[in-house]
Order: sequence, then structure tokens, then C-alpha cells
Amino acid sequence: MNIIQRATAVGAVAAALVGAMGAVAPQAGAATPVAKYNGVCGAGYTVVDSSPVGTAGTVYLTYNPSTWKDCVVTVRARTGTAVTMLAAVTDAQDVDPEFDEGSYKTYAGPVYIGHPGHCVSYWGRISDQSGGANNVHCAPLT
Repeated sequence: MNIIQRATAVGAVAAALVGAMGAVAPQAGAATPVAKYNGVCGAGYTVVDSSPVGTAGTVYLTYNPSTWKDCVVTVRARTGTAVTMLAAVTDAQDVDPEFDEGSYKTYAGPVYIGHPGHCVSYWGRISDQSGGANNVHCAPLT
């Protein structure tokens, strides 16, 4: 795939994801997570927000104050046959989201973004269920 094809494909994915997220309201603290955070973002990352992905799992937004980076991972509630999953994050200044999409049994991601001073939007999908939040974590936590 050449650069133009890749840019077109990424742009189409970004447009579809941002369009889909337009209807998703922030879910922080709204419900008990369906799946537990699995720590795959690495040392120093703590959960700052989460959203149920229907009944299939949970998407987590984590933050590392020493690197000023956010990390997103989508975790299934129950492992099983591989299904299409997505973990994605973007900030208010970035047109193209960082994302991981594929067929997974347990989780999608981690995906990382640096955002000092910018709001981030994050989302996850497991099969046909999705969740996430727009414009959250707007300033670095200290």
C-alpha cells in the first residue's frame, strides 16, 4: 500500500470512528466495568476513565504522568473465539486517531498518544458493540 492509499484508508477509518463516537456520551463512573483493566499499557499507567463496551467488555483510558501519555486498551469480559476488536484514541489537535483493530480473543491495544493540555477522545469496539467518551482528560494530571 502506498502513502496515498494508506492516508486515504486512515482518513476513512478516522471519519467513521469519529462519526460513530458522536452519539456516545461520557460514561466515566456510570457503570461498573464489565472487564477488569489488564495492565498492558505498562508501568506508571493508571486508569483515569473507562466506558462499558456494551456487555462485551470495557475500554480503558490510562495515563502516565511521567511521560504525559495516555494509553487505551479494550478488554473483553470473556475470552473465546477471536472477534473484531478496536482500541482508539485521538486528541483535539490530531486529525488521525491512533488505533489497533484486528481479530483478538482477549484485548485490543494498547495504543498511546501524548496530549499535554489537549482533550482526548477514546473508544473501543468488540464485535458490534462500542463505547467510549469524547473530550475527556483535558489537562495532564499531576
